[in-house]
Amino acid sequence: MKRLAVRLLPTTLGIVLILLLLTTTLAGQEISKEQALTQLIMSSLNTWHYSPLKQGDQLSEKTFTLYLKNLDYNKRFFTETDLEELEQYKFKLDDEISYGSNEFFNVSGDLLKKRILEVKTYTEEILTNPFTFVEDEYLEVDAEKRAYPKDSQELKDLWRKIVKYQTLGVYMDLLLEQGEQDAELGKKFTAIMQKPFQPQLESKAREKVSKDLKRTFERMLQEKTEDRFSRYINALTSSFDPHTNYFPPKVKEDFDIEMTGMLEGIGATLQEDGDYIKVVSIVPGGPSWRQGQLKAGDLILKVAQRDEEPVDVTNMPVDEAVKLIRGKKGTEVRLTVKKPEGQIEVISIIRDVVIIEETYAKSLIINTGKTGKKMGYISLPSFYHDFDNAKGRTSSEDVRIELEKLKKEKVEGVILDLRNNGGGALDDAVKMAGLFIKSGPIVQVKNKQGRIKALNDPDSSVVYSGPLVVMINSLSASASEILAAALQDYGRAVIVGSPSSFGKGSVQEMVDLDFLLDYLYPRSPGYKPLGSLKLTVEKFYRINGDSTQYKGVLSDLVLPDPYAYLDIGEKTLDYAMPWDKISSLSYKKWERQAWKLEELKNRSLQRIEANPNFTLVEKNIEQVRQQKEQSTQPLKLDEFLEKQRMLQLEAQKLDALKPEERGYKFRALDTTGAKETGREERTQEWLKQVGSDIYLEETIQILNDMIAAGKLAEAA
Repeated sequence: MKRLAVRLLPTTLGIVLILLLLTTTLAGQEISKEQALTQLIMSSLNTWHYSPLKQGDQLSEKTFTLYLKNLDYNKRFFTETDLEELEQYKFKLDDEISYGSNEFFNVSGDLLKKRILEVKTYTEEILTNPFTFVEDEYLEVDAEKRAYPKDSQELKDLWRKIVKYQTLGVYMDLLLEQGEQDAELGKKFTAIMQKPFQPQLESKAREKVSKDLKRTFERMLQEKTEDRFSRYINALTSSFDPHTNYFPPKVKEDFDIEMTGMLEGIGATLQEDGDYIKVVSIVPGGPSWRQGQLKAGDLILKVAQRDEEPVDVTNMPVDEAVKLIRGKKGTEVRLTVKKPEGQIEVISIIRDVVIIEETYAKSLIINTGKTGKKMGYISLPSFYHDFDNAKGRTSSEDVRIELEKLKKEKVEGVILDLRNNGGGALDDAVKMAGLFIKSGPIVQVKNKQGRIKALNDPDSSVVYSGPLVVMINSLSASASEILAAALQDYGRAVIVGSPSSFGKGSVQEMVDLDFLLDYLYPRSPGYKPLGSLKLTVEKFYRINGDSTQYKGVLSDLVLPDPYAYLDIGEKTLDYAMPWDKISSLSYKKWERQAWKLEELKNRSLQRIEANPNFTLVEKNIEQVRQQKEQSTQPLKLDEFLEKQRMLQLEAQKLDALKPEERGYKFRALDTTGAKETGREERTQEWLKQVGSDIYLEETIQILNDMIAAGKLAEAA
């Protein structure tokens, strides 16, 4: 959970400690930018981190392990011989950090580059010869079940299988494209499995795989040293805990966009399309939309800053191209684009602030029938907060506005959807909980010294006092867990969803490394910009004393978890902090609830067991679990096609899930932002998604039971 309302400014004591660490470590040395960055980060971690690691073998081993995993996550490049060579550094990295050495970083980078070039040669050779796909052989796709190749010969054989598997996939896609466009998927597979092997399609598939691999290897070989060093630094920071991370300037910019829902640029969504950067969509109301010439489907060939020389972005990674295209409000960017019809145009766009509406809270009305209940639904994608603008948007204020709208509509109950909400600003989580209770503590936070502080509802008003359901899933994290836990502890809401939320119970703050550098080296050479450090400074606890760390928030009513087969959650992360408990606070339970949780559970379980959609989800979860256990993939054509047929048919069934026809009608309310052309289309798409959500369907029925229980209590 990012407590980003406060920049972590260096305290006098903190500055003294960092200065002592730096001067002791690097006395008399003229340091490089990489050394300055490492020392600033390491000193900050030792000074401010909630649970600092001593520089020693433990720090070295953790950093070594994480960085090797980062360099070769799928064990596709390094051999056992390489690991033996690198093993000598396993317990020396703390010394390298102390003395400003980057030997391990340089040696591992050179070794990886050597292996990439070697693999590039292997794949080029392998792809010159046709595959027949008749041999009985298999590829283990789960790297955790596969050892590193012993030597170059085993590495080459591994890549022969990888390339063969990739070619099989493309060959299958080409076969499916040949079939009837409107044919049902099962019939398409039946047809292609009856066809004889087609050498011309195999050749076309190999050609595509060759082109894709060439592009991949070229990008890996062209990776900038500073980008690779950022990954090395992140291995160091993540050895403290998974949420302590270094943000290079570009990554920090993206993080700020995520937190505010705003950026300065042209307002276009881009993606790589072969050798080119393709415009996928135009943000309604943004600079490109207002200018009118740039369209979805255009290919961007060159980017120029006003009258400067254009930069060719062909074969450039999309994130590099975005760096050139984004810029300060009021500045001009000129794009050379190729239209779908073939003509080349130069388009001038004046950059401006772009609002990403999908980031923000939005609400709708649910009518459950002529004699049914009228409910409100609020979707909250994140706990956003514009910290650089006192008048900027905040998630707590937006949710308050949406609740006021729903009250005017006289809804009888509200659903707050926190599914896939990874968190955000701590302050907003506290204020948002206060919208539903009169007063009291919301969360406890403990710092590294062991001091515990309660954060309370900042005002005594209750914006909404009716029946409330909060939806969560395995990806609901941090601020989502603070809010859900508080409402659960007060008995204010029923929590519905996955068995538990993500399990992130820590608080982070941002250190501006440029700001810190100016304190310590006011005349430092060209080190800036250095970026920022997000580091864990506190753990948060429920008002009942339990931590949400590691275990998460347990749902009151559990629905079949679509992510059950995935390794999701704090407990799956390397070096996650453990669960613990502190003393409970004194707080008064919400007294207005009329429902009994056990009765809600029983009713929901009966509906789930009778619902064919959830039966299918449960069946799919079990099938995927079995597939994960049997992770070897066949490289024989008929066997491969049969396995893919089964997988795609199952996926198609899940995509086709639809709630039972109950006569529900959904009506969106105006969002808090300005109106613009294009919103109606997006609103209709959202309503379509909501209407096909089987999890929301069951949640509506749970809320209906809660409302009915309240009316029975009133009648009694």
